Amino acid sequence: PEKTSIQVTKAWEDGNNQDGKRPNSVKIKLLADGKEVSGKTLTLTKANSWTGSFTDLDEYKDGKKIEYTIKEDSVGKGYVSVITGSMKEGYKVTNTREPEKIKVEGKKTWNDKNNQDGKRPEEITINLLKNGTKIDSKVVKKSDDWKWKFEGLDKYENGQEITYTISEEAVEGYSTEINGYDVKNSYTPEKTSIQVTKAWEDGNNQDGKRPNSVKIK
Repeated sequence: PEKTSIQVTKAWEDGNNQDGKRPNSVKIKLLADGKEVSGKTLTLTKANSWTGSFTDLDEYKDGKKIEYTIKEDSVGKGYVSVITGSMKEGYKVTNTREPEKIKVEGKKTWNDKNNQDGKRPEEITINLLKNGTKIDSKVVKKSDDWKWKFEGLDKYENGQEITYTISEEAVEGYSTEINGYDVKNSYTPEKTSIQVTKAWEDGNNQDGKRPNSVKIK
């Protein structure tokens, strides 16, 4: 009987495994005229360059040419599988996964007795840090309700989850306290003092009526 073979190649579209979710291996099954062929499974790995072949396959059955196709066991982890190609050219299985995205959002709290001294600035600058390195900044104003948001941020890099933090450009006269992605600025209203001196014009207490003390409010 005439024999044939079918080559299968795996391709990944996942940002070079940016999120670290790519499996170590995948299983490809062979179908003949739509039915799974027992014992015909390929295991594709990085070690075999994600390429393999089904060999020694009968080309005909009952005088009719067999139509061979393939299917892939579900990879999961957010991957979508698409099979292209043909028996003659070989099949290509492409697994696509969009890198996960997150957002960082926070708000400002002012602790300055409702801006009693009028020292509160018109705007502040919030910096976004990725694993300790500044990558973005936003100017935040009262019209923003003193809130900020950084969106579309990669959750992973080289398979490792990214740590995002924030910092604030110094606000003159205010101390800064950061809690997660929220910032509290505190200002202590300025104080002053007033000296009071009492003078007597009573003939040096001639009549002996001068009190021993007075209260000033």
